Amino acid sequence: MRDKGGKRLAGAAPDGAAIAEQAAAGGAPAGKSRWRRLWDDWGYLVVTAAVMLFLLRVLLQLIYVPTASMETTIPTRSLVVGWRLPYAVADPVPRRGAIVTFWNDEEGEVLVKRVVGLPGETVSFEGGFVYINGEKLDEDYLPVSGITQSEKDTFQVPEGCIFVMGDNRTGSHDSRYLREPYIPVSQVQGRMLLAISIGSGQSWQGVRWIG
Repeated sequence: MRDKGGKRLAGAAPDGAAIAEQAAAGGAPAGKSRWRRLWDDWGYLVVTAAVMLFLLRVLLQLIYVPTASMETTIPTRSLVVGWRLPYAVADPVPRRGAIVTFWNDEEGEVLVKRVVGLPGETVSFEGGFVYINGEKLDEDYLPVSGITQSEKDTFQVPEGCIFVMGDNRTGSHDSRYLREPYIPVSQVQGRMLLAISIGSGQSWQGVRWIG
């Protein structure tokens, strides 16, 4: 409100021209709501947190590996990052050689192992090597070859299941020794892509692609 001379009266609410002048000067209208101010101050943090939660819960998986069962592919006390999305929306059969995570009731935790046998295949052991349907499996990812042993010579993988082992064949509790050796595909949580090893005394240090 202004007087006859055009001056705004003290205590009067700002009119449209005053608000426009304030906005042009870079200020915010006095009537800006509390929630709008909170959003301006914290909104980007909320959005960032929501995106990170979505990535970790739906798209990606972050797992700590405390044991040596996957040495030297995954050093003891390392982190692995995996791709979760395909297994969150369906139950695809992972390819042979993929490193996957799955929940194991016997161990009471999520395990990280390599897929060796696929649904319907026969996995057998002879002379320290693995055979799939009678053919020797080439495992160039192992730190040491020719030392794979098993208490049972032959496993027949059921449909809808996989047979898994750790790369450290003398130090891994896997399908060779589990009471339920065959892992249902529906229990697979993700396929691992990266290993991160930063601790001292590791077999290697840095970041490596394992997918």
